[in-house]
Amino acid sequence: MWDEMSANKTLITYMPLVAAQTLLVTGHHNFDTFSFAFSFQNIIDGMYATLPTLISFGVLVGKMAPAQNVVLAFMNVLFYAFNYWVCIYLIGAFDGTGGAVTTHVFGAFFGAACAAVATPEGAESDPDSQGRYQSEILSLFGSLMMWAYYPSYNSFYAPSTTQQTVAVNTYLALLGSSIAGLSASAIFNGNLKLTVFDAQRSCIAGGVAMGSVANLLATPWQATLIGACGGVVCSFSGHFIRLFCVERLGIHDTVGVMSMHGFPGLVGWLAGVFMLLPLNDDILKGDLQNNYLTYEVPWSAVLQHRNGNGDAAFYQAVIAPMTISIALVTGMIAGTIANKVTTIEKRYMYKDNTFFQVPEDFQTQEEHIADIHMQEEEDEGDEAFL
Repeated sequence: MWDEMSANKTLITYMPLVAAQTLLVTGHHNFDTFSFAFSFQNIIDGMYATLPTLISFGVLVGKMAPAQNVVLAFMNVLFYAFNYWVCIYLIGAFDGTGGAVTTHVFGAFFGAACAAVATPEGAESDPDSQGRYQSEILSLFGSLMMWAYYPSYNSFYAPSTTQQTVAVNTYLALLGSSIAGLSASAIFNGNLKLTVFDAQRSCIAGGVAMGSVANLLATPWQATLIGACGGVVCSFSGHFIRLFCVERLGIHDTVGVMSMHGFPGLVGWLAGVFMLLPLNDDILKGDLQNNYLTYEVPWSAVLQHRNGNGDAAFYQAVIAPMTISIALVTGMIAGTIANKVTTIEKRYMYKDNTFFQVPEDFQTQEEHIADIHMQEEEDEGDEAFL
């Protein structure tokens, strides 16, 4: 988040608009009287629904005009609500404790689809698309904040008897992803050196991976393992898949959203499916209900499909392909409409001075590099004179 804000101020200007819209879209509507609920819970629902927009914006940051961002934000919320309704209410899956699929996977693939149709060709070659060392270091404070607050994010919607378990499992997953992700980063770099890019994302990927129904059922070692898988996948996709998307698919992900949200979210989805497979009728309704776990899980409030014959795992397996399909189609629609509203020339991308008043000492990356080279030449001239 800090990295995105340092790259483009547009985020903090339109996010309040998105929060207001999501309060209306995700509120419980009574279609007979055309009314909606307005409560603390609905406000929380609205704030949670801004996250897919923030995730999608990470793919597009710096490459879209403010008017385009507003269009994409409003359409993102509408299609997020539609996808959530399909996956949770029609299909009957559970993704309420963290939203690994309905929030993270949807936001990532929606943004990628928008980028595929709305990003000018050659956007990845702009020098300002690369983070500066100072901004990369600053962004680590954002990662640290997310690391600390992520357990509360995952556990808010969990049943009261499982909130402590979800919070602890999330912390363990974050720990596993931090260690495994950074270790994988050193290996993938080839010189056993770490990169700030991986440190920003892999340490949070475990929380994303633990954002599925698995966080209700995982034991401590399972939670740590799931988080470690999320961290490794995050690092791997940041080093290899991101480059493949640019060179072969023409999709440029500005801040590495797919590596931090998309693929770790799929890890969480798979973990949730496998964790639901052992649940049989005795565990859900019979004598083993209280012996399977050391705490009580209100299965009736969690699973809509609980016949004990693998139906819960089956319906959980359906939501990822469904979400990806909806996100890709609606993302391309949103990107196409945004391009009809306005476009931004390549030379104006990634620069705050295009749409914002900036201080006199503001520099683009090219100007910054030119100053460095000039200073180096002056230093060399001084040394030669001496």
